[in-house]
Amino acid sequence: MTSAAADLAAVADVGLLDPAWAGSRAEAATADRTFLGHLLDVEAAWVRVLARHGLATEAEAAAAAAAGDPDAYDLAALARAAQGGGTPLIPALKALRAQLPAGSRAVHLGATSQDVVDSALMVMVGRVGAILAEDLAAAQDALAELARAHRSTPMVARSLAQHSLPSTFGLRAANWLDGLGQAADRLAAAVADLPVQWGGAAGTLASLSGHVDRAHRAGTLGPEVTAFTLVEDLAAELGLAAPAGPWDTNRMAVTGVAAALADVVAACGKIANDVLTSARIENGELGEPLAAGRGGSSAMPHKQNPVLSVLIRSAALSAPGLAARVYTAAGAADDERPDGAWHAEWPALRRLLRVAGGTAALTRELVSGLRVHEDRMRRNLELTGPLLVSAPIMAELAPELDEASGEPGSGKRLIQDVVDRSLACEGNFRALLRAAVPESVPDARLDDLLDPAAYTGEAEALVDRLLEADAARRSAITRFEELRAHGGPLDGIQAWVALPRLLASAKSRIRVQVMDYAPLAWGEKGSRPFYAPIDSALRSAAARGVQVELMVANWNLKKPEVFWLKSLSLVPNVQLKVVTIPPASRGFI
Repeated sequence: MTSAAADLAAVADVGLLDPAWAGSRAEAATADRTFLGHLLDVEAAWVRVLARHGLATEAEAAAAAAAGDPDAYDLAALARAAQGGGTPLIPALKALRAQLPAGSRAVHLGATSQDVVDSALMVMVGRVGAILAEDLAAAQDALAELARAHRSTPMVARSLAQHSLPSTFGLRAANWLDGLGQAADRLAAAVADLPVQWGGAAGTLASLSGHVDRAHRAGTLGPEVTAFTLVEDLAAELGLAAPAGPWDTNRMAVTGVAAALADVVAACGKIANDVLTSARIENGELGEPLAAGRGGSSAMPHKQNPVLSVLIRSAALSAPGLAARVYTAAGAADDERPDGAWHAEWPALRRLLRVAGGTAALTRELVSGLRVHEDRMRRNLELTGPLLVSAPIMAELAPELDEASGEPGSGKRLIQDVVDRSLACEGNFRALLRAAVPESVPDARLDDLLDPAAYTGEAEALVDRLLEADAARRSAITRFEELRAHGGPLDGIQAWVALPRLLASAKSRIRVQVMDYAPLAWGEKGSRPFYAPIDSALRSAAARGVQVELMVANWNLKKPEVFWLKSLSLVPNVQLKVVTIPPASRGFI
């Protein structure tokens, strides 16, 4: 081992004080060596693009690719040398060029360090996003199964840490699922169109444009190829989106990722908090998955600590601060290239990726093996017992007592007195209530009213609705991603879910061709509700400066469709065209 390698091993951060992500796939995907690999990949991809258009040779492209092994570089030396230029790319580029044949000039042509670092960061975010998506999907599957299995399992709901009303554990699990599903959707949207960064020294593409202009004059580059063509090709090489322009000091792509990562950790934290409370000995409703060597205490052999939830909770407490650092850096960006704010963003974003990645993996393990103790749920429900249903008893019996006594309000006062006496330990609630209400209320009816498990409201229906919503959302998004990846049409999927996400990712222009455009005009019971979110997404895109071009068939000129079209045509950045559809030879199509 070289001295530099020994020094690196001595100072390497392996997560000793961050067990929430130590050893996770997200850690590996954000390691220094991995990120260096992304930097080298971006440089090699750029030379491939240049070679494709005759601005570099195939030999130069092959040499850049061959020099792209991060193991061939001294990480410790690069990290120290980065202090001389403020970015790791400068010493990495110097080391890369040292491995290339003499006279090779294509690497980094027309680029600047921020172009390569930002693009490499986006590639890294995409890799971690894929890892997160896998863990979150597995966790959602496990939560859906818990919700189905315990749809009718009674438990006590808590409000402000106190027993409130009866509920079901299925509803709690379904609410966990809903929160995690929403967070997963936000993350998917944030990483769906991660942008390439390529603007040159001042975000004007001046250097690259100069190379392109000279190639045009020399006749070695076709006139149809511009600097933007090359940037778009680079984006395709890296699996990134091609934005309308550079975003050196417009960090919205990064803040969007940070917010989505923080949402994921928050959703996981909510689950962990509930498990921590429910795993207490005096509660005992839930237990973490058992695993050899996990949860032990160094001083108390009898303890089984809920360490998965502890680590997830620790992550939920740290993620907001990391997201705040990313936002602070974005707000502090100045001029055309930031002086320090950009640098502050890197460690915060990487740590947030690690925290979210580790948290998602831990949450997947937690909910996949969560132990549910139905007997303890029932026992805890019985601690407050019939008092939990004092509110429905009041609503059910007070009017009858008023009628029997002929004194309005007397029934409510009587039942409240029974509740107060029971809380004061003056007797059993059921016995006190039996003595207070007339014999016309039979024991069987009284017992039904006093059964907490019978007063769960619409809990079971809510479980069903949340499960259906989750299944519909995930099915639509999965189908949408498949079709989008293959360039296929969106027919036959839930467009009101998929299309707004696609429209939200638009950066410069949206072209829409539809036969019908009727947000509330027709369909079942005179409505077509799925058009409304699409219409809103189009208006929102136009409001943020995206050019919207909408082409519709002429049969939309009838009422009430025409009112929607007139309204939409008044929105700035919206261009609307109506086309005449010729009649088919066999009649109306």
